[in-house]
Amino acid sequence: MKLAHHEVVIDLKEPFLSNTGSTTRVRQSIVTLTWEGMVGLGTARGAAPADLDACAPVLAGASPFALRAVLDRLAHVGPAALSAVDMALHDLLGKACGQPLHRVLGLDGLPAEPTARSIGACPDAELVRRAEELAHWPILKLKLTPEDTGRRVAVLRSVYDGRIRVDGNGSWPPDRALRVAEEIHRHGVEIFEQPVAPGSPDDLRHVHERSPVPVFADEDCQGPEDVLRLSGRVAGINIKLGQCGGLARARDMIALARGCGLRVMLGSKVESVLGTTAMAQLAGLVDHLDLDGPLLLRDDPFTGVRVDHGRLALPTTPGIGVAPRETPYREDRHAAALRSAR
Repeated sequence: MKLAHHEVVIDLKEPFLSNTGSTTRVRQSIVTLTWEGMVGLGTARGAAPADLDACAPVLAGASPFALRAVLDRLAHVGPAALSAVDMALHDLLGKACGQPLHRVLGLDGLPAEPTARSIGACPDAELVRRAEELAHWPILKLKLTPEDTGRRVAVLRSVYDGRIRVDGNGSWPPDRALRVAEEIHRHGVEIFEQPVAPGSPDDLRHVHERSPVPVFADEDCQGPEDVLRLSGRVAGINIKLGQCGGLARARDMIALARGCGLRVMLGSKVESVLGTTAMAQLAGLVDHLDLDGPLLLRDDPFTGVRVDHGRLALPTTPGIGVAPRETPYREDRHAAALRSAR
């Protein structure tokens, strides 16, 4: 099995604002694994090239049918690199079986709820414009900043009748988070994601036990060990592939969360449809979806899962079901690299 990787840069349709700043483009690594004439694709944001290079010797004699054993031998690499390789291995596994990955995993036919659409921490006029454009969308997730006490939720609710979730990205100390929870509860918010800074699970418990809105952990949920630590401290968890280390670990986390009585959301960063299509293979196993990352991009280099008014339509081709676009996008050398990897 031969590993290759390169980086792509993808522009957003418009800047996305959060309490960490404004994002106008994303960089992510693309991994290709070649095995017996087939190519598996994987991706992650923030994957260190050195971590990806360290995977090559382990993969040299590997088979996708030994996926778990291979991933165990790669447990020392960073979670982003591990996620990209895990994704490519799963893609190869499906292609080797001649079936879509969700069928190989036994997940075909499971119903999935609609995915939310995210709105950044934009000014009120922009928030109203975006909400009116997305009035048909069943669920919106609003990013809040430390300065916001929940007032922007009222602005959103004034023009939007659907389901609302709020992502705090660790914006507040516990007592202020509770005041925000009370305010957003008045407007029917159904999930309050990561209200306090990560690293303090007892602060999460403090808010969770008193909040009228269910509290979910995001940045505090990086791997299977975190699921056990969060049990009893939150109502649910948000799992992201680049944080947890890939599909195999995500499935472990889902099983652990179910055993602990936690609800589960699958999330995505602002990223190519490659990563989101991989995560969407597990959609039928969980309660909530936040897989809108590719919808924010101007020129996605891949085609994959389709989204219609929040409903996901998984590809039916073998593997993850993602293919490079034929039309070149930014930086022709990246498009050429993708075409040559097929």
